[in-house]
This record gives sequence, C-alpha cells and structure tokens, in this order.
Amino acid sequence: MEYLPDYTRILKQGGIIALATSVNDKPNVRIVNYCCDETNPSVLYFATGFDSGKISELEENESAAFTTIPKSHDDTPHVRAYNASVCKSELFLNDVKDLFLAHSPGLAETFEMIGDSLSVYEIHVKDADVIVDMLEIGKVSFN
Repeated sequence: MEYLPDYTRILKQGGIIALATSVNDKPNVRIVNYCCDETNPSVLYFATGFDSGKISELEENESAAFTTIPKSHDDTPHVRAYNASVCKSELFLNDVKDLFLAHSPGLAETFEMIGDSLSVYEIHVKDADVIVDMLEIGKVSFN
C-alpha cells in the first residue's frame, strides 16, 4: 500500500514535532513548529533563533529523528521519522513564511516580533513510519 498520501495528510494536520538530536551520546529533544511544501514532501522546515542551543548541536551532528504530535489523546495518526538529517537552509524566513502561516496561522505574531532573528533549517527525511491508526502502519522512503 502507498502511504505517501497519509504521510502528507498527517504532516499537514500536525502543528508541532518533537525533534530529537544527539551530541557526544547525549540525546536531546525539542518541540518545534514546522511546515512543509507539498511539492517536496521529503523536506520539512523549522525556524529557530540565531543563538539557539540546537544550532550548535546540529552543527556537530546533523542526524535527527522526529515524531509529529497527535492533536489529542484520542488521535492516533502520526509520522515518525527515524532516518533524517538537519541542515541550515539556503532559504530565508520570507521565502517560506507563507508555508509556515498556512500551516500554523498563529505564528504571524511571533514572526512580526522576532522574525528578523530567526534562521530557517531543513529536515531531510529519508525514511519514516506512517501510523494511520492502531492497526495500520506503513512506511515512506525518499532518495
């Protein structure tokens, strides 16, 4: 079965992800807002402050994993990527601002207040589990 439509739907419906990184065998996880472009489903974007601690972690080790966070305890669908990498994007916030706001309209005020101090990062997904419900779990892979 093809799980790309479910993957895309779940990513569009989710608001935040838990992004896991590790440096020197010390794992860390952070909640981040994200957005994605349907024309390139293997890449998610997130923005973070220039001086954020996660930047130094990502510079040391680009390997990452994430899971979308279901909107309620009764909601099962989520995406879990276990083979991903993170890098600083060549795009600026203004380049992807509309994607962010379409995904999370509540970010408009944040972008107005601190948008100039944010850098855009890309999460490149290679493999992910797509948990549609308790009985249906599939995989997507990107080259």
